[in-house]
Amino acid sequence: MASILIFFTTLIITLCIYYAFPKKYRYIVLIVASIAFYAIMSKYLICFIAFTITTVYFGARWIQKNNDSLLLPEHSEDKEYATKVAKYNKAIITCTIILNLLIIGLLKYFKFFGSIVTGIFSWFDVSFLWPRIPLALPLGISYYTLAAIGYMVDVHRKRIVADVNFSRVALFLMFFPAIQEGPICRYEQTANLLYEGSDANYKDISFGAQRILWGLFKKAVIADRLAMLVSTIASNPHAYSGYASLLFILFYTIQLYADFSGFLDIALGSAQMLGFHLPENFRQPFFATSAQDFWKRWHITLGVWLKEYVFYSVALSPKVTKFAGKIKKKWKNHFTKMIPTLIALLAVWFCNGLWHGPEWKYIFYGLYYFVIISIGMLFEPMMLKLYTKWGIDSKNNKWLNAFRHIRTIFIIFLGETMFGANTLQDSFYILGSVFTHYEGNVFALGLDWQEMIIACIAMLILLAVDIVNEKKGDIREVIAARALPIRWIVYILLLVAILLFGAYGGGIYYVSPFIYGNF
Repeated sequence: MASILIFFTTLIITLCIYYAFPKKYRYIVLIVASIAFYAIMSKYLICFIAFTITTVYFGARWIQKNNDSLLLPEHSEDKEYATKVAKYNKAIITCTIILNLLIIGLLKYFKFFGSIVTGIFSWFDVSFLWPRIPLALPLGISYYTLAAIGYMVDVHRKRIVADVNFSRVALFLMFFPAIQEGPICRYEQTANLLYEGSDANYKDISFGAQRILWGLFKKAVIADRLAMLVSTIASNPHAYSGYASLLFILFYTIQLYADFSGFLDIALGSAQMLGFHLPENFRQPFFATSAQDFWKRWHITLGVWLKEYVFYSVALSPKVTKFAGKIKKKWKNHFTKMIPTLIALLAVWFCNGLWHGPEWKYIFYGLYYFVIISIGMLFEPMMLKLYTKWGIDSKNNKWLNAFRHIRTIFIIFLGETMFGANTLQDSFYILGSVFTHYEGNVFALGLDWQEMIIACIAMLILLAVDIVNEKKGDIREVIAARALPIRWIVYILLLVAILLFGAYGGGIYYVSPFIYGNF
């Protein structure tokens, strides 16, 4: 509860002051608000993001200075100097990235790495005690670290010019609506816009407020309500089976979607009220027709970041291309052509899993999608030939598309069960126990029949909104085209639903922590 109240207090105060300031000084309001929000939320841990901002700023400036020196007349034709500069720049970016990864490695993964080391020693019957250090995790470290690395790499690749303005770099990495759970922005997407400021715009303010309300509905009415049943089963999965396990599988996936996308709605709506349009992070993921399509719709900015900075870095690396070239000389077919892609995908999905948390279940979750997506890519040519042979239009056949949707939903729910159970072993038990009988009462799992009805109606509303967004575009535009009384009826009903049906717990206003805030 405290974090959400601090967030909205910061937003309201910032909105009041922001538009009262002259446009050219509005960035100062955002910087002060972001620093204040971060300091209140993380206290002394603000030193870690300050370290990241400082190292990234000066590292990028150093690389840019070296790049600019190549344009000088005395160096323009000097290949030896160009090679030296390339080595210097590589050393700078490597050291900067390693320093920041060491911080997140120490704070987030220290205990996990310790369990691995201890396990290895135990194989050889050697007693080894990994030091126990009480560590706190700074707010948004998994998000701002990726954004910082992306900025450095873009400067190194000469995609952008290193910014000379320290305030602009700091605001890009600390902007308070996006610091907790993203989206993970690219520097060229947001840095200049945040710094230059925006004008008050009725549509942005009203649409932003609507999106915040919708995010609160998803969080308070759906996610926090489903969490009652999900937490009951997750705490002791071996006590349940049959339809109880099935409800966990269904409800956890929907809870996760409502919780994560709900916060992103709040974040993007808050930014829009300030006049900024941050990149979307969700696009109706349950309408996906394949696992690959799902990840183009779910946590979009993480997928884009991994593609840009991990996939291409690995696939185009000299060692991978050399290895793939040797294999293709011996066996030239579709499978050998896919080797660089598969190696890069393995790196992407391992990083995806590890990014989510220091647990084996997350790594397994990432590798699960690696296997499924790889199989789809490897056998795609064969399937297309079969469709042609059978006279099936692979793009427009409604029965084939329906099968793809159902298959993808199955893949999604299976994967999220691994993600949501307390351990990997628990997830396997839950999945296997679906096919056994459960004699308990469905309304004794954390939701009584009234709560269950509210949850089902709320989920149907969520589905209806996603259908409109998928078929007609932004539902806010659809509502805005209606008559004024109809628009206000919709807004008032949404607000009333949040106030009356939010799962606040025991009559006390309480919002459970956002799931992705832990990552």
